[in-house]
Amino acid sequence: MKKLAGAPEQKQDTFHNTKYLLKQYRKVAYSVRLSESELNLRTEMEHNVSLSAFEVNAELAGIDLSGTKLEGYARSVIRSRNMLRIIDEALNSVRQDPDNGEEMYQVLYQTYFAPQKPKNRECILIAMDRVGFPMCASTYHVQLNIAIKAIDHILWGYTAQDCIEIIRAFLPD
Repeated sequence: MKKLAGAPEQKQDTFHNTKYLLKQYRKVAYSVRLSESELNLRTEMEHNVSLSAFEVNAELAGIDLSGTKLEGYARSVIRSRNMLRIIDEALNSVRQDPDNGEEMYQVLYQTYFAPQKPKNRECILIAMDRVGFPMCASTYHVQLNIAIKAIDHILWGYTAQDCIEIIRAFLPD
């Protein structure tokens, strides 16, 4: 207990670098869309079946990809798509926060999830104003850090350091 409370601040966990993950979201989503299109094209060319945005899995379409070059590629596309779904669900979970979920959602959405990457912070502030959350640059950065921490906790769970006050309440020194 004392070790947790007295532990010095450590570098940000590079294994769970949520901010970096969010910064890469648009690129990954774009890459997955391209991969799905390529997979569908290859499937159509090799098996004469279109998998409409890969919503239908190959088995349901009556295609056996086992042992083919497309099998590993299809698995990779499906894994990537599932990863994006997890991130999207985490974003939607942030929105459900009863205190300021909608504001956190909008900060994250306008910064990392909107289809077009904002040119600069001013564009994000204008977008935030448009959706009903006017704020100055410093408030935006505070809210962005709060929102990143919220989605981080949803994606990776709470750490003991985050729960130190709860632990203190239940465990005497």
